[in-house]
Amino acid sequence: MGAYLNEAIGGSQLKRQIKIGEWVSLRVRVSEKDVHYAGGLVNGAWVLGLFGDVATEVGIRHDGDEGLLAAYKELQLTAPVHAGEFIEARCKIVRAGNTSRELYLEAYKYIVPGNNAGHPSWADVLPEPQLVARGTMIQVVPKDCQRYTD
Repeated sequence: MGAYLNEAIGGSQLKRQIKIGEWVSLRVRVSEKDVHYAGGLVNGAWVLGLFGDVATEVGIRHDGDEGLLAAYKELQLTAPVHAGEFIEARCKIVRAGNTSRELYLEAYKYIVPGNNAGHPSWADVLPEPQLVARGTMIQVVPKDCQRYTD
C-alpha cells in the first residue's frame, strides 16, 4: 500500500501522521504465555518489547519508516506486571534531529484480574492507571528512508 500511496500523490513525500509531542498508544493484555516467574510475574523485558512496538509505530507515522533503536538513555521499571493485566504503552517524540528522534515512553496497567477464586473471570478497572515503566529512547531514521514531510 505504501508504494500505491507514493504513486497516487506523484512522488515519494507524504504528509506526517503525527507531530512532535503527540502520543501514540498501544494496548495489550498480558498473556499466561508471557509469564516468566512465580506468581504470574512477567519479566521486565516484556515491557521493552511493547516500547519497541509503539516506537516503531511512531517512526512509521512520523517518517514513513520503522526506524532503528540506537539506545535507551533512561529506563525505569516502576511496578510489577502480571498475567491477565491490561497494559497501555505510549510514546511521543520530544525532539527530532536530522536523523535521530528522542522518544519518551510510558507504560501503565489499567485493568487487573479480580481477586476472587470463585469467579476467576472477574477483573477490575483501576481508578487511576498505574505506571509500570518509563524511559527515553533514541531512534534513528536514515535520511534516505524518511518519506514524510510536514
